[in-house]
Amino acid sequence: MPVSPLRLAGKSAVITGTASGQGRAAALAFANAGALVIGCDMDDDGAAATVAEVAAAGGRMSSSRVDLNAVSPGMIRTAATEDNLLAADHPMRSIAGSIPLGRIGTPDEVARCALFLASDEASYVTGANLMVDGGWSAVLPG
Repeated sequence: MPVSPLRLAGKSAVITGTASGQGRAAALAFANAGALVIGCDMDDDGAAATVAEVAAAGGRMSSSRVDLNAVSPGMIRTAATEDNLLAADHPMRSIAGSIPLGRIGTPDEVARCALFLASDEASYVTGANLMVDGGWSAVLPG
């Protein structure tokens, strides 16, 4: 079956690092295949050049500066973990005893950490992986 040159028409793609290299190549390829590209990069000039190149080729792209951080939750009490990982017969049930803060986290605690990273209070934080695990990762062996 032949591949349609506009096989991504009507779709959107979020692509990071669009100012150069792999990100720029991906933005051009996705736009050329018909996708609306939402690009982001910390290099405003390079990102603008990619937007211009996509537009010159007939594609659609918007771009903005982005600070990229990650939130890595540990054991969090949710309906899914209650029914699975925290079930009476699951080996992970006893994990709270190994967490330095002595308890399982809540979804609100994870959300507040993500909110902090997205706020102006974290204006000098980028490229961070915030472990929201009650200190569990700090005491794991290895």
